[in-house]
Formats: sequence, structure tokens, C-alpha cells
Amino acid sequence: MVARVRAAAWVAALALSATPRVAEAAPVLRIEWPTVPGCPDSSVVLARARAAISRSKDAGDVRAVAEITPPGAEGGSWQLHIRTRTVLGAGERTLDVPSCDALARTAALLVAIASLRAEPPSTERSIDELAPAPDRIGEPATLVAPLAPLLRPKRPVDATMAASAKEDDAHFVPSAGLGIAVGLFPRVAPAANVTLGYEAGWLRTRVAFQAVLPQEEFDRAVGAELSALGASLDVCARLPLPVILRAKTYGCAGATVEGVRASGIGGIEALDVRRTAMMAFAGFGAEWEVGRAFRIGADARVGGSIARPAFLIESASDGQRLLHRPAAVRGEGSLTFGMVF
Repeated sequence: MVARVRAAAWVAALALSATPRVAEAAPVLRIEWPTVPGCPDSSVVLARARAAISRSKDAGDVRAVAEITPPGAEGGSWQLHIRTRTVLGAGERTLDVPSCDALARTAALLVAIASLRAEPPSTERSIDELAPAPDRIGEPATLVAPLAPLLRPKRPVDATMAASAKEDDAHFVPSAGLGIAVGLFPRVAPAANVTLGYEAGWLRTRVAFQAVLPQEEFDRAVGAELSALGASLDVCARLPLPVILRAKTYGCAGATVEGVRASGIGGIEALDVRRTAMMAFAGFGAEWEVGRAFRIGADARVGGSIARPAFLIESASDGQRLLHRPAAVRGEGSLTFGMVF
């Protein structure tokens, strides 16, 4: 009798041990992740989040929406704004990271931590129906505590911050460069220039001073050496064109005033004449940022002469005749290097 009872107990034990256990369903993780060139896609973020909670028995469903803001300048930081929702609550975070890959890793960590919970949910609603419990405000404490030293709360956009942003967008940009002048002298002439620019947002204005290298011009053994010093003022606006080779493009308009000097070579008397030339122009420029403190710029201008002084020479055999006069249509080009203050 005792042997039969023992045998029955063993059979029952084997039956219970052989009963298959129902595996707990894996948590559902969803994230709305924008497609940004050079950044990991949503599948990579979800894979990292699932790997982080793979050993947890108390992980729950999470729905997240992420917004990515690329850096405004080279060397700037990426910004992530992410909203998470679970059956225990909802929350959002905004943070800056140095690279998009670090941004994706951080987003995966936020989703994983939001998935962790101290107790099972009291509802069977699907992920699309998740809503904060009535007695919950903000994000679960498990999401806040581990990352509190690393994350900063989203900053409200108010009038003070807007004004500060506008101030930060205004800069003085002194620069120096080399260029060419076409039409001022008989041939293309090299030039050197210094410029002081002020920019605020999409507008900027510049004052430039230019020295054109001397050039000699002869007519039948009689001629003059031509030289010029000038100043220009222009106003530029950023063009709504796609970024090409990481350059910002501008359209400009302005005027140039130049003092042209002709020193006679040969002739029956010494020639030393000073005249004023003027040009109104329109132009196109491109600018590249080198870090946060330096700029490289390229400009091209084309315009019409407002004042075209005539330079005459006089010889014993031919009398007085025209040596040179600036062209009706002139052009300039320059390459500059500047610093941002």
C-alpha cells in the first residue's frame, strides 16, 4: 500500500514538472524616430532598448516620440526631445549630446528605463491606448532618478530667452583678403582689402577698404602709372538656397568709391593727376565656417560705373590724347579670411 502511494506521488510530481509554462509576453516598444542623414534609424534604437531590458522581468510597454535638431554650426551639439508614455505615466526630456550616435544611445536608454516598472500593470490595454494613471503626474520615478545628473529639463521658450537668442545671433566679423579688379585699370589688377562686417540673423552689412596694385599704361612711349585706393559699403541677405559644400550663400548690393592716381611717365611735362571713380554693384557671396571663431568667404561683384574719370597725356608730336578711362561695366572678386566676435 505504501509503495503504491509513493508511486502515485512520483507520477504526480512528474506530471506537474512536465506541464509547460506559459512564457511571459515580451514588452512592446515603439518609437517614432525621424530619418536624419548620418544618424542610426529607429530599428537600431529599439534593438538597443530591448537589449537593455532583456534580463528584466518587470518591463512594460512603451510608446515614444523623438524629435532631433541637428547642430546649427560645425562642432555644435545635437538636441533630442523625447516623449515617453507607459501605463504608469508619461514624461518628456530635452538634452544635448555631441554626436547623433550618442543621441541614439541615449534615446534607447530612456526608452529602456521607461519600460522598467516596480509592479505589473493593472490593465490589459494595448500600446496605442496607454495613458497615465489618474494618480500619476509626470514620468515614473525609475526614469528620473538614474538620469537626473545627466539630463536637464526642457527649457521654456519665453520672451527673455528669445531676446537672448537674438543677441547671440549678432556678430562683428573683421576680415582681410586678396582679390582682383576688372575694368578699373586697362588690365585685370590684383588688390588687397580689409573689411569690417556686422551680421544679425539673415542680414549683414560690410564696410571694406581696398588698395589696387599699381599698373603702368603706355601709348607710343608716353604713359602713366595708375594706382587706386577705395572704400565700399554693401548690404547682404542670406539666400534661401540649399547648402552646397556646407557654404552659406548671400546676395549683396552696394557702392564703391575709389581715388585713382595717374603719375606720368614721359611726355612734355610731369603728370600727377587724382580723380574719383564710382561704381554701383550687385553681387553674390559664399561663406564657410571654420569652427566657431573663423570664417572663409568668397565674393563676386558686377556693376556699372557712375563716375568714369578720363586720364589724358600730352606729347610734343601728338598733343593731348586719352590714355585711360574706367570701363562702363566693372567687376570685382575677393577671397577673405575673418574672425567672429
